[in-house]
Amino acid sequence: MNKKLRIGVKSITGCAGCQLSLYFIEDVLLELLDKIDLVAAPMIKSKNEEEYDVLFIEGSVSSQDDLDNLLKFRKQAKFLIALGACASHGCMQSMKHLMNEKEVEKDVYNKFPSDKRLKPITSVPIHKHVKVDFYIPGCPPNNEEIAQVFKWLVQGKRLKVYDKAVCHECSLKENYCLLDQGIECLGPLMNGGCKALCPDYNHPCTGCRGMLDDANLKSGKEMLKDKGFDPDMMIKRMTKYNALQFKEFEKPPEESK
Repeated sequence: MNKKLRIGVKSITGCAGCQLSLYFIEDVLLELLDKIDLVAAPMIKSKNEEEYDVLFIEGSVSSQDDLDNLLKFRKQAKFLIALGACASHGCMQSMKHLMNEKEVEKDVYNKFPSDKRLKPITSVPIHKHVKVDFYIPGCPPNNEEIAQVFKWLVQGKRLKVYDKAVCHECSLKENYCLLDQGIECLGPLMNGGCKALCPDYNHPCTGCRGMLDDANLKSGKEMLKDKGFDPDMMIKRMTKYNALQFKEFEKPPEESK
């Protein structure tokens, strides 16, 4: 019971902003020093260990090197958490699902033809290759949410998944609906947990936390059209973070099996 939790953070293809977000909760990390041991933190430690009770992984699987590292990380971790939009949904790297992948790969990787580690593979979130025990989405993930997960971990509590739409949080904050103001917003289709940060500043939600598991994309498009918006143009905006998720929702049932 007195053993410290061995916690690590690792990166594959991404911008490293999610790992940086984790270090922004320094007050919480210092508060929990008697309960956790941050054994792997590449941005702030020169020596990093390889066995973890809990491992946070940022980035999506976009190269053979990513996949090799991810499979290794999964074996080293008892509990694995996808940190951020890339790890949870694929983010910008997965946009090539809606493009000509070969042309994209040629443009990006033609400078490294002999480096086998950078051999491109179809970019996907990490759960497409390994078991993920929990997700902290967002681009970047919310500092308060990361801090709460740390506290739940040391308390031995079950991690709670937020499963309500962004619209729910706008309602709680009594925000004037952007759609009713004629401002394009994807809040009805997207996972909340962000405290409606973007709509708070009259910026439309584009879905950095992913689409709701029970989102009705067909009804969502009809609703947007009824309000005078171009639903296809709006939905394309969510592909910035969720191209693969969007593509899977669009598949006919027989293709999704």
